Formats: sequence, structure tokens, C-alpha cells
Amino acid sequence: MCFTGGFAIAAAVEPAVLAPVASQPSVPFPVSARHRADLGVSDGERDAVAARVRDEGLCLLGLRFSADSASPATRFEALQARFGDGFRVIELDSSPGNPNGFARSSHAVLTHETVDRPGPAHDAREQVLAFLAERLQAG
Repeated sequence: MCFTGGFAIAAAVEPAVLAPVASQPSVPFPVSARHRADLGVSDGERDAVAARVRDEGLCLLGLRFSADSASPATRFEALQARFGDGFRVIELDSSPGNPNGFARSSHAVLTHETVDRPGPAHDAREQVLAFLAERLQAG
């Protein structure tokens, strides 16, 4: 979740981690342009995960609300630049006037905003479950 986004990426250095999910990764806090693009991992961890993406087909999943300044688009752009197709994004529209009524301040994709009724937050949760099932299925 927000305080552990970088942890999900760093944990993917370990071969046993097969389905890392970073939901609204907010740390390091995006207080500067450099921090907004920071993945929250060391260069070695980033490179090791990139090697797993390239060599093993590892895939990471990231979730965020489109207007969430705590989990900035710049960070997701940096993740996509580094991991390419090995980084899948689920982004929920929280722009002003969005059709689902998400507030611009919406942040917690898989907890606060997830409801048990049809809609994009519920769909995001279902996509995470499908990702976990796909990546963790026994051989």
C-alpha cells in the first residue's frame, strides 16, 4: 500500500516473489521533482528487478488514482520506463467531474474506495485478484 510501494518492488529481487503489487506507492514522499520520480528502491534492487522482468518474465502491478498527488504519475512513468511491459498499471480516474464520483483526493485504491458493487474500484480489486491467480498458479 502507500507506505510499502517501494517494498513491493524491492521484495521482487527475491526469486520467490512472483506477483508484486504496489498500490498507490507514496514513499518516498513526493516533495520534489526528484522524489516524485523516485521508485523507493536502491539502484541495485531496481536493476535486479529489471533483470527478472527481462529474463524471467516477472510482472509488477501498480494501482493509483489519476489525481493522487501522494502517488504521482511521474513515479508510474518512471516504473514504466524502467520495467516496460513488465509493469502493468491500473489507474482510476479521479479527475474533476469523473463519471464515478471519485474525489480528487482519492488515494486508497484497494481499501477505502473498493466497494462491493459494480464499478472501477471493484473492478480494480478483481484485476488484482486475477493478476495474483495468473502469476501464482501452480505449474
